[in-house]
Amino acid sequence: MKRIKTDITSRIDNLPWTPFHTKFVAALGITWVLDAFEVVIVSVVLKSMSKSLELSTFQSSWIVSSFLVGALIGALLFGYLADKYGRKKIFFITLLLYSLGTFFTGFANSFEVVLLFRFLTGMGLGGEFSAIHSAIDEFIPSKYRGRVDGLVTSSWNLGSVLASLTGMFLLSKLPEEFAWRYAFFFGGVLALLIVFIRFFIPESPRWLISKGKIEEASEIVKKIEIKYGIQPTKKECDIYIYKSNFVETVKTILTKYRGRFIFGSSMSFTILTTYYGFITILPLVITNQYNLPTSEIPKLLLISSSAGLIGGIIASILTDILGRKLTGTTVAMISMLLSISFMFSQNIYTTVFVYSFVAYSFASVAYVSAMELYPSHLRATAIGILSVIGRLSGVLAPPTLTYLSTIDYRYSILGLTFFWLVGFIGFFVWSKFGVEAKGKSIEEIT
Repeated sequence: MKRIKTDITSRIDNLPWTPFHTKFVAALGITWVLDAFEVVIVSVVLKSMSKSLELSTFQSSWIVSSFLVGALIGALLFGYLADKYGRKKIFFITLLLYSLGTFFTGFANSFEVVLLFRFLTGMGLGGEFSAIHSAIDEFIPSKYRGRVDGLVTSSWNLGSVLASLTGMFLLSKLPEEFAWRYAFFFGGVLALLIVFIRFFIPESPRWLISKGKIEEASEIVKKIEIKYGIQPTKKECDIYIYKSNFVETVKTILTKYRGRFIFGSSMSFTILTTYYGFITILPLVITNQYNLPTSEIPKLLLISSSAGLIGGIIASILTDILGRKLTGTTVAMISMLLSISFMFSQNIYTTVFVYSFVAYSFASVAYVSAMELYPSHLRATAIGILSVIGRLSGVLAPPTLTYLSTIDYRYSILGLTFFWLVGFIGFFVWSKFGVEAKGKSIEEIT
């Protein structure tokens, strides 16, 4: 590997917050809103879709899981391509794939067709995940990175709220056999409109540096400095010019960054199993336990999403105040304890709100903690692999918890609690032996 000295990375970290950063984060962070809309709208219309297509409960659970299978393949494939060919090139391909996949889900007339389009939708959003988080981590100044990553992650709940409101409106205005189809039509058209917002986004300067394109990277940062009258800093650091194939990249991640990879795997596992497991058993298991009608499902999801949005914003701020370690360990522990409350709750609405307020905030600290730990030349690939682990775990969580519920309702809740235990142990060990990234540049961390 060739090594060079450059001041570009320190200039990025020296930038104050500008309107450019706001537009940049909004254009890329919208992916979380779309991802959440796609996942939650399925939960909202899952019962009506199942009735319309005459699906069993087990088949219904795999509608969620097929999306996750596509997402894990998309994350790995497009993650590597984002490291090889750049972040920006992947944005349009993955967003188009998502848009078409969700739109054509609305035309599905069988279980097999639903699985196919859910798979393609997942591929698009899985690929978005790797490229977008890499770009955000690499372009946002270090003093803002924690809260920005956290706020972007918490915007998932905006998508959840949008999906819940959309589902409530459609289910109230249309027959159940048509409402779920229009929900997917709306999601597909919404995603397609986002393509136009992304045209102004530049390539990641840190990625350009890692490929030896120093002048191109410098020009991007220089334009921002000139536009907003910022005096560039002259501090230099060493950057590696990295050229490798997929196998060598993966080998580096699993050996040189083994400890970070294990930590990140536990975070990805916990986030995806607890979320997808919960949003599946909420409409299929928990509402049955409390004898709630289908019309109450969008209300519960709206309560859950609203609580998660508030909690996620708070957690994202705490990551840059208290640090990643303390915030993450505390949130994981409380979420684990709160999950047990579903076994003896007297008011399911209050329980869902309190649980979601804490549990949904976990991603706001866990994702940034796991993904900022890698150098730019392999970050998207690492994020892609971590996403594969999480998505694969998420694929198994819905059928696992629904199966446990057929034995005993309490077993499904204990399964959810176990998923939280993994995240708590992961953060607890990392708090003892890992690096605290609060306020540090990407180069300092990696």
